[in-house]
Amino acid sequence: MKVLHLIDLAGIASIISHYQNKYNLGKSDLFYHKKNDFSSTISNYYEGKSFKKFKKLLFSSLRQKNNYDIIHIHSVEYLVPLFKILGKKVILHYHGTDIRKPGNSLNKKKIFCRSLADMIIYNAENMLPKIITFRDVKKRFLPNPVDIDLFRITKNKKNGGISYISGNLDKNKTIEAIQEVMSTEIIDPTIQQIPYPLMNKILSKYETYLDIRITPWEQILDDLSTTALQALACGCNVYHNGKMISGFPQKHDPNFVIEKLHSYYCELI
Repeated sequence: MKVLHLIDLAGIASIISHYQNKYNLGKSDLFYHKKNDFSSTISNYYEGKSFKKFKKLLFSSLRQKNNYDIIHIHSVEYLVPLFKILGKKVILHYHGTDIRKPGNSLNKKKIFCRSLADMIIYNAENMLPKIITFRDVKKRFLPNPVDIDLFRITKNKKNGGISYISGNLDKNKTIEAIQEVMSTEIIDPTIQQIPYPLMNKILSKYETYLDIRITPWEQILDDLSTTALQALACGCNVYHNGKMISGFPQKHDPNFVIEKLHSYYCELI
């Protein structure tokens, strides 16, 4: 089975593609739009193919479509019709704010595009009601995987707390909410960008990761962030929306995630 992943958000497509190849579940490639942000550094780490211009990414993927059994599109609904017209099996994968952002769920053009997909995958159970389609489309839940080869427990002595403020959040409100809980080192990627391979080393220095996320439309996100999951894999405790969590959730182990995803692919082939 050959799969082409298009677009990468927070490195999830990269990690999925990497472990699909590692576990020999067919061949998997990733094409991503190169930007000067943290997501692109993750895509590059996993050796995805980068394109500076989105048009070149699109033309290249259309030219190579026949080399793949499934086109796995991350977030960008408007790409779905292009590949369906050409007779490809298409999966649309939502990762969070792409479907939660006000207006996205009920946007008629996006509803039309997502409804053409053969399957829609989402990474949080509470996202399902927002995935509105005009026809019956297979919808499947898939937890975000964590690269447990990279993020693992070390012998570092852990002290204090740390938090990471991603660009899709209301920075000021999120920082204010974090500081009300405890004095914490806050990483703002617009000011201080840590290379992805070093994230394990950084997280492993701290006892607690504070996972509080408030969107620009004032929604407090209920699901654990990718960085919080990485922190748990590194042996940190995670403070998440009023409770402390310890121990890495096995449902985010890539072995579990990729096996489940492979079963979804098999539904389409």
